[in-house]
Amino acid sequence: CTNITLPSGERIYVDGRLTIQGSETCPVILTSSGLSDHEGIQFNQSSNQRGSIINNLTIGESIYGITIYSSNPQLDNVTVINPDRVGLDLYSANPTISNLFVNSAGKNLPWQGDWRYGIGLSVGAGSTPIVNGARFTNHLTSALNIWGSSGGVFRDIEIDNITGSSWAFVSGVWVEDSVPLLQNITIDRADSGIVIRHIDDSVRTRAVIKDMDISNSMYRGVYVDKLNHTNYTNYESADFTNLTVTGTGLSGAKTPGIAYAAIEVNASGAWFENTLVDGADAAGVRLYFVDSTTNFRNITIRPNPIKDWFYFLFVVSLLNSINYSILTLFFSYKLILMDYLV
Repeated sequence: CTNITLPSGERIYVDGRLTIQGSETCPVILTSSGLSDHEGIQFNQSSNQRGSIINNLTIGESIYGITIYSSNPQLDNVTVINPDRVGLDLYSANPTISNLFVNSAGKNLPWQGDWRYGIGLSVGAGSTPIVNGARFTNHLTSALNIWGSSGGVFRDIEIDNITGSSWAFVSGVWVEDSVPLLQNITIDRADSGIVIRHIDDSVRTRAVIKDMDISNSMYRGVYVDKLNHTNYTNYESADFTNLTVTGTGLSGAKTPGIAYAAIEVNASGAWFENTLVDGADAAGVRLYFVDSTTNFRNITIRPNPIKDWFYFLFVVSLLNSINYSILTLFFSYKLILMDYLV
């Protein structure tokens, strides 16, 4: 196998064509030769349309894994282990990515004075990648962060255990002022499953999500909102088809019992078709300042059996206690009929 080492703080810049050809059994490995982390690989705009290919590369001990500015390399079987800030960072880029794996982003980084660390794949500044197959696990802030009028297609994505940051809204998927297509996505045990937020009225937010399964979220499974909750110019900013949200705030979450809702829409609009909410420690669906731009078709909300049975037994016990008290009071009154006979 080929091993490449970079000094601490150094980065490989690509202004032309880069080819890295490893194999599944023997990937090319890029690590740091110093006491601290390197800064990975950076594709500059001058590398666009040059046919760069990376097959079977593992990056470790890095601040950033791969950064792409206005370029379109082809990445296949790339693994980034424990990047401090971002595993893959895209700016106005349109790469083709398949079989991506990012593990433990931001988990070993000391406290920072900003929020931009612990992210698996950041897609921003008008980027439009095609991602077919990716797994993100054990990240501090977000697995997939889409922002800045970006789009692209994201298919077959697995996300789990996204939690820990105190500087950011932690979520499995974050969509901000963007128009991506996400299909066949599973998110397990994130603080919030997916957040779709509109901030800038000069751009459009419209996320299309098909076949998404969200489980064991701590706060919310789905959250669609605006940064300005007093901006009532609602429109459909999210379109969900075949959505399942299970176990929100229950025993599988990082901290059970503190959930807000399985699905929440706040001062925004969304379309939900074929939706199942199965068990939650909070409201199944919570709506604030919504109008006809929010639609639900074929939604099923199943209760939390344990919580509901305890609530049912409590209500029955309370009613029985009230009934017993009334009967006891009534029958303990002594009525002497002789005092009323003439």
